[in-house]
Amino acid sequence: MFYQQIIKGSIKFVILSMLEKQQMYGYGLIQTAYQKTKGFFQWRQSAVYTALGKMEKEGLIKSRWKPAGPSKKRKYYSLTTKGKELLIANRIEWLAFSKNMNKLIGTT
Repeated sequence: MFYQQIIKGSIKFVILSMLEKQQMYGYGLIQTAYQKTKGFFQWRQSAVYTALGKMEKEGLIKSRWKPAGPSKKRKYYSLTTKGKELLIANRIEWLAFSKNMNKLIGTT
């Protein structure tokens, strides 16, 4: 489906946006996206963890292990300065894109 291509292509942008608000762990990102969109965003775990790994290598996010129970740890991710800068640039592009796309498809 068409929307699935858009969701796949925007995973980095959405993750950066979610991490702007708070530090999160991988599965928490998946659950939050699913809940906030009432199931519209159904990310595969492998897609999210692959994206997180690439984003960390690119210096967009950083990670830190935190306790999540007596013998359990979770890897929490947060934005770096570089990630915040990319998020701002992506938002500007997204607003221009969506505004002009709406003009073309007749929703404005």
